[in-house]
Amino acid sequence: MEERNIGQSLEDDFTSTFIRELIPGVLHNFANPLNGIMGRSKLLQRRIDNTVKKINEKYPEAALALEEELQRIVNDVRSVNKESESFFEMFRDVSGKFYALAAKGNEPINLSQLLAAEMRFANFYLEFKHGIKKSVHFDEEIQEFTGNVAELSLVFWRLIRFAMSKALASGLQVFCLETRQENDNVTVVIKYSGDVILPDQAEIISNYLQGDSRELVVVNVEKGILLALAILKKYSARVNVSAEGNLNAIAIALPIKR
Repeated sequence: MEERNIGQSLEDDFTSTFIRELIPGVLHNFANPLNGIMGRSKLLQRRIDNTVKKINEKYPEAALALEEELQRIVNDVRSVNKESESFFEMFRDVSGKFYALAAKGNEPINLSQLLAAEMRFANFYLEFKHGIKKSVHFDEEIQEFTGNVAELSLVFWRLIRFAMSKALASGLQVFCLETRQENDNVTVVIKYSGDVILPDQAEIISNYLQGDSRELVVVNVEKGILLALAILKKYSARVNVSAEGNLNAIAIALPIKR
């Protein structure tokens, strides 16, 4: 076996254990010190605020002389507390994604909450976070349906990634995401600027999801999108691909009860 192939084989062997075996341990080991930092920073902020208050009450002249220095200390402690909270939010977004990918079996899914988590995770793609004009609206009253969180997390990550890459390559660089309730369906609409899926390809996709036995290999889209559509078929989803002004739209309707 060539040296490059040996290295690739070892890399594949490592990544095969990454999500289900390694990441939970990594997240657990990060969580403990992070929780300690969060707790201590909050406690430190309360203590410094109380200490400054006591100095002002008991030693007003000293407090006045040290006012600028004390205020700097108070501001620094508040900044540390704020940054630790920000870091915790990012850690939660990452851990939420990997815990979702490791989920097993079916459970109730709120599609708005799932996609809100996917969007927070997508912001770790720096070009997406800073280079694209985003519009997001989630229906908070949307009904839950039963499904596999790991599967749908991968499906919508791939569709968001597809729309993201198309938008980045376009002049407008626009991305929109919406969830809504429509009778017995929960619907996701992804809009993006850039290259459109051709009408004949959109028809093949629609027919495939409605039970057409033909495979999707004739559709000229990325392999990951084909895999995502194959999973959506299992959920009896309906997909409509269209153009709306300068934007392309992918609407996915998932029946609540199948």
